[in-house]
Amino acid sequence: MTKPKDDQNNLSKCICEKCSVYNECNKSKAEKLFCARQKTNCNMDTKKMCICGMCPVYNQDKLKGGYFCANENNN
Repeated sequence: MTKPKDDQNNLSKCICEKCSVYNECNKSKAEKLFCARQKTNCNMDTKKMCICGMCPVYNQDKLKGGYFCANENNN
């Protein structure tokens, strides 16, 4: 398992904006690619379903865990 690169290629594959956990606060800060960057300072509702496991970046880098937006990076 490797930490994904924080680059334009991975940013274009990122599906964070489609996640039910992603909210207006994240949008206003243009946050995404949490698995390669850092968790958000926005309040996240982690009771909603996480879609990290469906992300191409998640799979290409063989990541484990989820809710990278709200948790410390699991890499």
